[in-house]
Amino acid sequence: MNANLLDKKKGIIQSALDLIQEHGFHGCPVSMVAKNAGVAAGTIYTYFENKDDLIIGIYEYVGEEIKKYVSERDDNSLSFKDRYYNYWKNLTDFYELKPSIHGFYDQFLNSPYNSEEMQNKPNSWHDFANAFFEEGIRRGEIKELNPIVLSILVNTNVNSIVRIKKNFKKKLARNNMELDEISHLIWAGIKAD
Repeated sequence: MNANLLDKKKGIIQSALDLIQEHGFHGCPVSMVAKNAGVAAGTIYTYFENKDDLIIGIYEYVGEEIKKYVSERDDNSLSFKDRYYNYWKNLTDFYELKPSIHGFYDQFLNSPYNSEEMQNKPNSWHDFANAFFEEGIRRGEIKELNPIVLSILVNTNVNSIVRIKKNFKKKLARNNMELDEISHLIWAGIKAD
């Protein structure tokens, strides 16, 4: 696909992400996405068969973007403990920098789109996260637990913390609550004895 077509596809995806963040999956018809992206509705069907295909395409794009951001900032020359804290920080930063991606991802995982068939498809973000924790086990720096379980433990907590920070910003500030302690508690639970 040439660069112009890729840019157009990315523009459609970003338009849909913004609208889904504001209106949810059901409040975001293809015609609205097209109008927001500044393209004809037919143009969307050049890239996606239908709205469901668009949402699946966005999910795949989002997974790539998360993986790219977190993996590019990983330094495997560090101790796994330092890499873990960087992973946590980078995933948190990404979600806070890209609230439409965070909102989409959170909504997708809790929707019927996240079917068993979808879960069995290759996912670069999940593959990276699982391999990351496998490496910590191989290095002997974290407990020999299922790396998928470790990935779920860390990723869902980051996801929840970002949501809590967004929804309870004033209350957290008023109560002087620091949520970074959660990353330390999880590290204490997974580090090798």
